[in-house]
Amino acid sequence: MISLQVRDILELDEIWLMPCYQHPFHKTLAPVEHRLAMAKFLANSHIKVSEYEVTQNKQSYSIDTLSELTRKFPENIFYWITGSDQLESFKEYKDWHELISKYNLVIFPREPVLPRIEEKVKQDFKLQRIPENITVLKSDELILTNISSTNIRHRIRNGEPISYMVPKKVEEYIREHHLYEK
Repeated sequence: MISLQVRDILELDEIWLMPCYQHPFHKTLAPVEHRLAMAKFLANSHIKVSEYEVTQNKQSYSIDTLSELTRKFPENIFYWITGSDQLESFKEYKDWHELISKYNLVIFPREPVLPRIEEKVKQDFKLQRIPENITVLKSDELILTNISSTNIRHRIRNGEPISYMVPKKVEEYIREHHLYEK
């Protein structure tokens, strides 16, 4: 839902979903082959799945991925989409200053931050003003949700339904492979 809204609002050609091989903050993730398989269920004519970070076979850093994609595909303009719920931890990203100054960043609001999202971005990034390469989405027409991977994993561990939170094929895959039950 977020990807499609960003694509439509910014009139992007494609959105690339890019599962990481290993999370730099040592976040516990499902095995990479399962995350890649679930991402592929979301692919369509406008949403592609990139195996770039998976094939690197190492810890992934946003700055390294953007640098390499920009080098490999100089004819493309890349945007890194992140939720506003990630702003507070953004300073932990490798070379975060370079990331926000050199690359295009799209910040999608997560409830309840919408009314003050620009102030939050300036505060968390220590900026006087938001530069042109950072797009803060704040339209009242956005469809916002508090659905998150953390929330989904929590519901699965508690035996609660997730059918309204993920596509049917993803839910079936999670159940079939007993993901996130522990």
